[in-house]
Amino acid sequence: MVAGLGSWALLEDRRAELRESFDLDARVLHRVLSQRMEQQETVLNAVESLAAQGVERRTLGGYVKALIRPYPQITAVEQCTSAGCEALTPLPGTLPVLPFTPGGSSRVRWPAGTGTRYALERGRIRVWVEARALLPGADLPPEPMTVRIYRPESRSVLAQREGGGRPAALTFLVEKQLGTPLEPFPILFQREYSWNVWPWTTFLTWWAFTALGAWTLARGLTARRRAEQALLDERRRAQGIVQASTDGIVVLDPQGTVMQANPAAHRILSGLRVGEDVRQVARFRATLAQAPLNTARFWQGQEGPTLPDGTALQRGLERVLIGGSLTPLLGERDQLLGRVLTVREVGPLQQRLLAQLDAGERRIREHEALLAHVSRLSTLGEMSAGLAHELNQPLTAIVSYGQAGMRLLGEEEPDLAPVRQSVHNMVLQAQRAAEIISRLRTLVRRAPAQRVKVDVVQAAQNILTLCQADLNRLGVTVETQFPATALVEADPVQVEQIILNLIRNALEAMAGLPEPRLFLGLTPAAGRWILTVQDSGHGLSGEILPYLFQPFHTAKRDGLGLGLSLSQTLAQGLGGDLVGENGPTHGARFTLTLPQWTPDDSVA
Repeated sequence: MVAGLGSWALLEDRRAELRESFDLDARVLHRVLSQRMEQQETVLNAVESLAAQGVERRTLGGYVKALIRPYPQITAVEQCTSAGCEALTPLPGTLPVLPFTPGGSSRVRWPAGTGTRYALERGRIRVWVEARALLPGADLPPEPMTVRIYRPESRSVLAQREGGGRPAALTFLVEKQLGTPLEPFPILFQREYSWNVWPWTTFLTWWAFTALGAWTLARGLTARRRAEQALLDERRRAQGIVQASTDGIVVLDPQGTVMQANPAAHRILSGLRVGEDVRQVARFRATLAQAPLNTARFWQGQEGPTLPDGTALQRGLERVLIGGSLTPLLGERDQLLGRVLTVREVGPLQQRLLAQLDAGERRIREHEALLAHVSRLSTLGEMSAGLAHELNQPLTAIVSYGQAGMRLLGEEEPDLAPVRQSVHNMVLQAQRAAEIISRLRTLVRRAPAQRVKVDVVQAAQNILTLCQADLNRLGVTVETQFPATALVEADPVQVEQIILNLIRNALEAMAGLPEPRLFLGLTPAAGRWILTVQDSGHGLSGEILPYLFQPFHTAKRDGLGLGLSLSQTLAQGLGGDLVGENGPTHGARFTLTLPQWTPDDSVA
């Protein structure tokens, strides 16, 4: 209700403010238009007086021209006789047809039709007024306002200026008459305001303020009840904690009388009763493991004394090792309100802790053994998968060269030179397989790779020669941009492994595509050689790109996801790197970076 009343007051205040602004603009504009009417009538009276004095027509025309110059709404002035009317000034256009009727007093005459021109006549002088010029934009207020001037007899619109054209939330309207007896035209002033004129920010502030006030009031009314309920709940929680504690808790008054005790305290301190002195049942004794215990000082302590290690409780005929403390309860003015005695049996607790510690150590040992077993299995699996992946390429080449040699030997007149070449290539690929096994063993032992002077151009050309059969089968156009030499410090077998893996991946990516193209380029940069291998395939998908060099992530149906991972590992082991991305137009682009060889390098 308060929010509604306040909003209504804000609306009425804003409405009054807007109404006042509208009334002021309407009064000012009404006064301006009334003065404009008076000026027109003044021009009419002045010209009629000059004509009545017999001023020559040419001279009269000069006077008229000077008189109407400040008034753009006066478009023409005519001098009329029974034979007709003649303009005293140059005409801007054709004037409406209006027969002349002699008359002595001033009057307003309207041409036939619904045009916007009308004439003021007095005697033989006629002044033509363009009603649309009565409302120039410079005279209108800054805030848009609709102004309409009507003909008195027909209420048709004589001149208007529209200031609306938007959804109206509030409209002010007033109709007056122009303040001259000769031209008492009805005039309408109208202004429309959209929804954004309302003080929405003030509304929101007021609503927030009233909501905050209502919330504060409601909170104040329920604060006592909530506080009482919270205090009651807190007491219940405290009692529940005390009752559930495995430690004995005894609340004492300043004299040591038992006021409250939990079940654990009754179990530990046999014979404990509310209202009796706690010292009758809590008889503490020192053991051989500690110095004598000053029980009187313990019970009168003001700073929370703690029972020394090895303290025993005399419980009937037996002694039980216990631990505990006596904590004073102080009031607001540091007055002693009582004490809280906390006791626990140490012997069973120690046994439980030792048992739990032994069980925890046993589980840790079992978990470590399981992790070691899983690690060995994982390492064995990765070694097997990596070995199979790396040996697949030279073994495939050996099979291809062997089949080619058999076909050549099966001819009627076999050419032994290609056969020798195939057998030679088979031997080379077998040696390569042996070197791969050796390098994998070196990699597993984490031994450093053998660094020698390697020509990357020669290595790339060797791999292209090795893959020539697949290049011809797929119809791949190979483009190379190699310098004369590109010497790097690296392991030759590992370099060829990386290049072969990249070219094999490119061929698989372009399989089945029309006009496949493969580009290989070598460029120097800051002490390194950069080998670029780019294909014209579909490129790397957004799903595989983030995991490109992670093991066992592959988009191939039969792939293991180890080729690029091993290649990057080899490149980084040589002091370089291997990165992959999509090309600028299409296809995938891989970049191998290796350190350049310099004569100062100590290599074999």
